[in-house]
Amino acid sequence: MTIRALLVGFLGAMFIAGAGYINDRILLLESFNNGHQIPIIVIGFLILWVVAINPALGKISKQLAFHPAEIALVIILLMGACSIPGRGLLEQFTQTLVMPFHWVETKPGWREQNLLGYAPKEALVDATDHDNVVTRFVTGSDRPSLPAPTLYGRLRHKVLQVPWSAWRRPLATWLPMVFLSAFCMVAMALIVHRQWSSHEHLQYPIANFTSALIDRKEGQSYAPVLLNRLFWIGFLVCLFIRVNNGMCRWYPEFLIPIRLDFSFASFVAKWPALRRNHWCWGLMTLRVFPLVIAFAFFLSSEISFTMGISQVLWACFAIPAVGYGINLSTDYDIGGWTGWHRAGSYTAFTLMLLYAGRRRYTELLRRAFFVKREGDTTEDGGAWAMRVLLVCTCLLIGMTIRLGLSWPIAVLTIGWMLVTFLIVSRISAETGLFFIQPGWQPFGALMALFGGYAMGPTAIVVSALVCAVLCIDQSQALMPYLINGFKIAEKLKLKAGRVAVATTSMYVVGILLAVFVVLVVSYDFGTPVGYHYSYYRVPTMAYRAAEPKLMRLKAVDKLEESEALSGLQRLRAMRPEPLFLWAAGSGFLLVLVFSLLRLRLSWWPLHPVLFLIWATYPLSAMSNSFLLGWAVKKSSQKFGGNQVVQKLKPLAIGVIAGEISGALVFMVIGAVYYFVTGEKPITYRFFPR
Repeated sequence: MTIRALLVGFLGAMFIAGAGYINDRILLLESFNNGHQIPIIVIGFLILWVVAINPALGKISKQLAFHPAEIALVIILLMGACSIPGRGLLEQFTQTLVMPFHWVETKPGWREQNLLGYAPKEALVDATDHDNVVTRFVTGSDRPSLPAPTLYGRLRHKVLQVPWSAWRRPLATWLPMVFLSAFCMVAMALIVHRQWSSHEHLQYPIANFTSALIDRKEGQSYAPVLLNRLFWIGFLVCLFIRVNNGMCRWYPEFLIPIRLDFSFASFVAKWPALRRNHWCWGLMTLRVFPLVIAFAFFLSSEISFTMGISQVLWACFAIPAVGYGINLSTDYDIGGWTGWHRAGSYTAFTLMLLYAGRRRYTELLRRAFFVKREGDTTEDGGAWAMRVLLVCTCLLIGMTIRLGLSWPIAVLTIGWMLVTFLIVSRISAETGLFFIQPGWQPFGALMALFGGYAMGPTAIVVSALVCAVLCIDQSQALMPYLINGFKIAEKLKLKAGRVAVATTSMYVVGILLAVFVVLVVSYDFGTPVGYHYSYYRVPTMAYRAAEPKLMRLKAVDKLEESEALSGLQRLRAMRPEPLFLWAAGSGFLLVLVFSLLRLRLSWWPLHPVLFLIWATYPLSAMSNSFLLGWAVKKSSQKFGGNQVVQKLKPLAIGVIAGEISGALVFMVIGAVYYFVTGEKPITYRFFPR
């Protein structure tokens, strides 16, 4: 871990954190987070560095070339920074704290019910000066730009436009919680890394792909995979396909695209029952993602087959279930059958992970309280990580209680939030799925578990605000990036503890910079009104969830009684929705049964991850390619054995690198086109998003 690697990593991370929101939401260019767990801006930069820049530096002077461990540290810091500007936090953070005051003006029912009054005052901005704080956040500055003689003067003018005093209170409320949740994620990643990597031997496809590009022998300029002819065949073929198809978007009259998607929608007319499957479009559309097919060479056949067959199995369940009158519809943010089903699945899978690592976690827990037994082998870093996790979790629970939650709901909100971080990270480490959608939020499951009376509108609003700020999109949170980062560090002989400290420091500084930048550009350019997700959906989520419960409680004259319940009384008053019990119970039971079958029967073909990912958009888009990848790998094994599979891995790595490089080409072309012409470029996006 050298000073120059830290410096380059920090500077790159600050660029991603500070410029990400401007690039994504103001300029509307290709998102910095496109690719999610394999962010194009990071992995594309890595490919360029190891193929061209680093060897050129080595030719000038061997001391100038970065060592593999230095490159690994830079990549880990850059990947961690990708959790800041997108849906991991800043894409909706500021809007959640101010936009409710905008929408309440357009919704008479909200004003009549005083819905915003159920949110703690310290959780939202001070909107006393509505025009200056709220309206200008939406529309941007209406003040003429002053003829400041210097760049410093112009920047100072933009900074002073922000009503900082109105934002002081909510930032003081939420930023400590954001930092504490990050500390929890870093600690959890440290705790589980050794268990997952050394004891359970997970595949870590993303980390293995990345490490293969970085690792090289002493005295060589390139990693061994880059010297393999198969790598360049896969790389150039995929790069050609993507560049050709992208240029077809720009010049459709001159070029012919290479078709990679095929529709079987006509089958729906022959078999109308397919429409009962809410994800019918994914089953009836074959989208060939060479990158996904290539990742099958880093996966066990069990995993790739499970991912590939997931949507077929979902259709086999959903079609008769809907036919029998079961309501499978789900509001992604608030809840419904599939969301509750995954809540049960995530909970059961967490219990299975704890059971599998019970010895290590019990030892860590003992050592966290300075109790050591003879035979304990755990390093001190794991014990300290456990202490950090326990302290930060307790502090988070205390802060949510201070916001107005009773202790049972606070414990379950934070507990389930940490569960989602853990399981999304596990999915990434075990399956290589780079785009993951949990499809449920803790507060939505709690509403169905407790019932409207036992939870009450204040708890619904506060719990939903906590989820909106801290865990609205767990796949872009810090922990999944860091899980892969720790595996890269392990392969390149970096100490996980030092990497954790560097990443945490980068994250804290990056958050402070990003929040500052987002507020300045929002009050200068306005919030992106055409982006429904952060403009309306997330900022109104808490109040849309609470409104029907509030109306019912008022109708039966139980509102005041519900709001006055203590923590124990809320537990006693729990009335779970029957549909929730069936949905969550089925997910919980199926994960346990499939886990036991997998442990007891060597021939069992399906992994319990099935119930964590089926009926989600990423698998609807990519399951067919996972199935193709499984078929290609199984065919290679059958006709050539494992030796052929190993020989084909450089080809697979080249395919993945070619796909990412093709996306990077159009990311750069779009940015250059915008800054030269001032017009939005034609987009070519082939990564599912």
